[in-house]
Amino acid sequence: MRAVFVPVIFVSVLFAGAITPRPASAAWPQFGRAIDSAFGDQLAPRIATDGANGAIITWLDRRSFPFNIDAQHVLATGDVDPAWPANGRALLTDALTATIVPQGQEFPDVVSDGAGGAIITWPDARDNTLGLDIYVQHILASGVVDSNWPVNGATLTVARGQQTHPFIVSDGDGGAIITWVDGRAGATVNDLDIYAAHVSRKGLVDGSWPDNGTPLSTAPGAQFSPAILADGAGGAMVTWADARGGNGMDIYAQHVLATGVVDPAWPINGRALSVATGTQITPRIISDGATGAIVAWTDTRDGTNEIFAQRVLISGVIASGWPINGRFVSIGGIDEVVPTLAPDGANGAIVAWGGGRSGHHNMRAHHLLGSGVLDAAWPVGGTSLSFASSEETDQVMVSDGAGGAIVAWQQGAFDIFAQHVLAAGTLDPAYPINGRPLVNLPDQQQSPAIVAAGAGGAIVTWRDQRSGRDFDIFAMQVLEALPTGVHGTTPSFTFASPNPNPANAMATLRFGLPRETSVRLNIYDVAGRRVRELDSGVRTAGEHAITWDLRDGDGHAVASGLYFARLEVEGRAVTRKIMAVK
Repeated sequence: MRAVFVPVIFVSVLFAGAITPRPASAAWPQFGRAIDSAFGDQLAPRIATDGANGAIITWLDRRSFPFNIDAQHVLATGDVDPAWPANGRALLTDALTATIVPQGQEFPDVVSDGAGGAIITWPDARDNTLGLDIYVQHILASGVVDSNWPVNGATLTVARGQQTHPFIVSDGDGGAIITWVDGRAGATVNDLDIYAAHVSRKGLVDGSWPDNGTPLSTAPGAQFSPAILADGAGGAMVTWADARGGNGMDIYAQHVLATGVVDPAWPINGRALSVATGTQITPRIISDGATGAIVAWTDTRDGTNEIFAQRVLISGVIASGWPINGRFVSIGGIDEVVPTLAPDGANGAIVAWGGGRSGHHNMRAHHLLGSGVLDAAWPVGGTSLSFASSEETDQVMVSDGAGGAIVAWQQGAFDIFAQHVLAAGTLDPAYPINGRPLVNLPDQQQSPAIVAAGAGGAIVTWRDQRSGRDFDIFAMQVLEALPTGVHGTTPSFTFASPNPNPANAMATLRFGLPRETSVRLNIYDVAGRRVRELDSGVRTAGEHAITWDLRDGDGHAVASGLYFARLEVEGRAVTRKIMAVK
């Protein structure tokens, strides 16, 4: 019988400092919290967790020339962190350098630093003889730009030509890996490549990697639209759209090791995930919950836009049971576009996309199992997340921690909505049938970005023109309500350690049961991979204590970073978040 889990309850225990965040409160305004409402446009918001159910948001700030990259911290309560400057902290701080930036910074991306702050990357044309280059900066949990990093950011590449569209993941040790589209001197739009570089927690560009980045693919034709996933071992897996075949676009991926060397087990210039006829574009990537990845994309092999997906293992081979050119996900659709993914916690993924069945695009989702087949318990063509009469675009998604997902999107040109699809493939009855409006004011709200937050919910950020004059940055929490009609016990569950630094001590997890029942206790990393099973079976009523020696299932010590202990009892799940700091 298929297990059904209700939404996970997240309660954070943040070590070094041992600060327990306050629960979400009515401090979140009805139509979102203003993150930056300064005069001038604020655009392209991106978001990362603060590790305490709040978020750090970054954006392109055009309040004055030259443009800047700013960041702000919103707490789980919905309050803007009073320790940070009003309307955000500017990352370019040296006036002399700032005044010579001839054109704007664009498309920032952000990742948690694992200690309450964030690492932010962007392309920057401050040297007009070189073109756009890639920079990265660290902002501390205090809201101060890290003084140990170079002023105005560490420079990842100064190669002549255009380096654009950077995307970032954590290296698991306080630093980050960044990938980008690279058009080095002499390159045209038909000859772009994919590169990556590593910056340490100290703001040093990794000298063991090649100068100006490691080439992941320099194949003929254009490679663009990259997406990146940390591999859990200090390296990363990167996917992209690729025109090397000369007949449309294909999907490729590559694995770069922590040393900066392209994994020799993978083909030079990347592993083909799909070389089907037609065009495959907009790839997105998530962890498969083990050591590999699941990638989804928009695909025209059958003469209309459809959604396909592929699973590739860390060894560089396609997972057993998956078709050579990917699994068809959007069965029965006629114009299905732009997938987004979230891990299901069991080696598969929830895939959401814009479906064109009604003459415009509405949100749909399906569950793709780790075995490469679609979940037969879900509707054949996927679950409809909305039936609204307007176009729905720019979908983003996070896991709810219980096998389902929260999806947010832009409705028409004006509003931001969210929907919760459960692990069973049904919609959360606490949400309206067409999604919950996060903001539905007359002026434009666009470009949502999302991050998982407490209580099995999420925080969504967007650009907002409610002022009537320019775009500002707003954010809103999406809380998850427990489904009605689900019976079971929500267990008490606490984390305890005699040492405030759990990487130097045994971690003790305690839970109480009101009666004899079966339980499962697992440890997951921040990417959703199961690290270790600590307990499974029938347990008696009363208090129980399980210790974790901070080792994985193979007996290896885990890397520093965020870990989740998930206890499942009678179809209900409770998760505690642990920060292991070495």
